[in-house]
Amino acid sequence: MHPKVTDLCARGYCVLESVYGENERRQIRRILTDAWQRASEPPMGGRFGFVMHPLLKYAPEMAPYYLKNEILDLLALVLQDEVRLAHSGALLCDETRDFCDWHYHLNTEHRSEEVMWDLQRLDHLGHFDRVLCNVYLDGSNDDVGPLVVSPRRLIDPWAPASLERQGDWPGQEVVYCPPGSAIVFDTGLFHSARRPQKPGRRFLWGGHYQGHHNTVPHREDNRYDGPEMSDYQKRYPLFRG
Repeated sequence: MHPKVTDLCARGYCVLESVYGENERRQIRRILTDAWQRASEPPMGGRFGFVMHPLLKYAPEMAPYYLKNEILDLLALVLQDEVRLAHSGALLCDETRDFCDWHYHLNTEHRSEEVMWDLQRLDHLGHFDRVLCNVYLDGSNDDVGPLVVSPRRLIDPWAPASLERQGDWPGQEVVYCPPGSAIVFDTGLFHSARRPQKPGRRFLWGGHYQGHHNTVPHREDNRYDGPEMSDYQKRYPLFRG
């Protein structure tokens, strides 16, 4: 088994370090900054910062940056299928962003605070139905507010390690990685992010992925079929379906 797939099965996430080089990071930063400016420069504080869903609607020129073979080849192994992009998104935040509450991306239809976290009744699937891959343009570190995860094995129950939405959890791991790294994680992985410690902007972008033969809709699906995407949809299976 690929060692990154082993990590994903054992911990619920894996890290691909420095997938995007300095020149790519500079170009992506410019694209995302331009999209923020076109949106009238909304504030970057609060729980998440400024969020762009779907990212390809705000910045269709980001499409080529999703075509990273190192990532897509790994996702194909994880999903055991040809990969399709089901959700594109990005967030921009600065030092005014708060602690980002613990949350997950399971396909639960229940919206009340009580039921969403009552996950004992849900059976684990025993396989990866859908995964996220986020690119940390500035890395994950204390300065920008690191990603914090609650590791779970693929065979573990969905239930969270704590019912506290903020602060530390037992058994948590703080994820550190250099700029341009991609982090792949299961939809059932509970995660949060600490507050940034230094002034500056943090850029995070990525997507949710499913196999082409998995047609089950998800509560976070989004789609952009603007004219800029037509050529990519013809040329690359990633953008179809």
